[in-house]
Amino acid sequence: MLYLIKKAYICTMLKELLHLWFMQQRRQFRWSRVLTMVYFMIWPLIIVVAVIAGTADQTRSLAAKYDTWLFIPLASAILILPDVLMKLIFNDSAAIMDDCLRTKPIPTRDWSRFTAITTLLDFWNWMLPLLTAIFCFAIVPTPVAIAATLCVALQSQMLAWLVTDIHKAPGNQYTLPLWAGLIAYLIGKNVVGVAIVAAGLSAGESGGAMNWVGPAGLVLTVAIDCLLLWLLYSYFGRMRAYDEHETHTERAHRIGEITLFSTEYLGVWRSKRFRLPILLISALFLLQAYQQQSATIQADFHGLNIGVYFLLCWPSMFLGQWVFGVEANYFHGLWTKPYSIEQLLRRKFYFFVIITSAMAILLVPAIIWMGLSPVRLLSLLLFTCFAQNLMMMPTCLLATRVDLFSSAFFNYQGANKGVNLYGLLIFIPIIIYTAASLLLKGWMADALFAGIGLLGVAIHRPVLRWLANRWIANRHKHMERYCS
Repeated sequence: MLYLIKKAYICTMLKELLHLWFMQQRRQFRWSRVLTMVYFMIWPLIIVVAVIAGTADQTRSLAAKYDTWLFIPLASAILILPDVLMKLIFNDSAAIMDDCLRTKPIPTRDWSRFTAITTLLDFWNWMLPLLTAIFCFAIVPTPVAIAATLCVALQSQMLAWLVTDIHKAPGNQYTLPLWAGLIAYLIGKNVVGVAIVAAGLSAGESGGAMNWVGPAGLVLTVAIDCLLLWLLYSYFGRMRAYDEHETHTERAHRIGEITLFSTEYLGVWRSKRFRLPILLISALFLLQAYQQQSATIQADFHGLNIGVYFLLCWPSMFLGQWVFGVEANYFHGLWTKPYSIEQLLRRKFYFFVIITSAMAILLVPAIIWMGLSPVRLLSLLLFTCFAQNLMMMPTCLLATRVDLFSSAFFNYQGANKGVNLYGLLIFIPIIIYTAASLLLKGWMADALFAGIGLLGVAIHRPVLRWLANRWIANRHKHMERYCS
């Protein structure tokens, strides 16, 4: 009888938590969140469709030649790092109870079940499985596509629980095992995936039956993911986190000399909202750039290296959404100083050029040891520095004030419809780069990129002067928007 009463109480509390959660979601609904999710879904979908259109025949011929079941574990292992980075940036599931809930008699098991339901319903946990399904159903047989989609979905849910545990962990003694486990899982699953492919191919070459190797490897990886999912769920229920917010700082920094230009990199480095996405996603694009820089892949894609392009443009493209968004916190003070708006825009533009050039320095080893063309890198550097960065500058007329000290996780503060719509124009240089790399000869593509970049060098001052005049003409409206 006591057991039945306890179960009924748990079900009642779970229903109350879900009711409060649905009520909160309904009250906090914003169309800007929907548009942001659609925006982050469109550009990977465009890339997937472009890859399908460009490599469909080659992929189908490889699928007919080899057993596609062999490649599911390895393909899912490749998605681990981008999936974790995306969840670290955008995952905002409730890992710790709010103060009002902590005073209620809510059982730990009940809160864990509630977190499991909200994690299962999170959009970001289904983004990669959806893209995987679109790609696989267009290329490989239907049973293989279904198995690959389910495998990626299970892996995505497991990694979502890993990120949720990291959010709940109260200290380094709880987070270090999670990070160590993530590294071990990333390395181990890649090793297992390569071993499954090697075993299947060797069995096929020796005349043995390799049909069982792929499904057996898939069952092994699914079993490992299920075990890890159960361990992370149990770990979540056993952790005790009482402090939701940090109430003090452990050390104080001295106040050094601050110049007008130093505010650019200090605003990025001291703000977790900017620093975390730039470092994590730049690391992802750097790995992708080196991974794609091989003779086989370069021959298949005619020299197209998406990783190199996005590594160069990502930091300035990310920060370019908020031109004057940081300065909006103290723009009334800047307005009293002897700085012109054109001077502020030029300083911002040259800062974007510097960080884009810094990204290019990371690719110097690829020139020395991996055959990356220095002419292609230089032409892309001109293209991204002076053409693509110049395209981001008109957001100075649209951006609002950005809270530098807020969290980076699924944060829409400072965003607006105008900036989101203008962000779609960033596909223009991406389309130019992709089309030129695939349709033109190497030297012709390099000449086109360099020519557009040199054109940006020639017109950047008149363009920035025109933007400054437009800003000054509507300065009262911009100042009011900065205060909102």
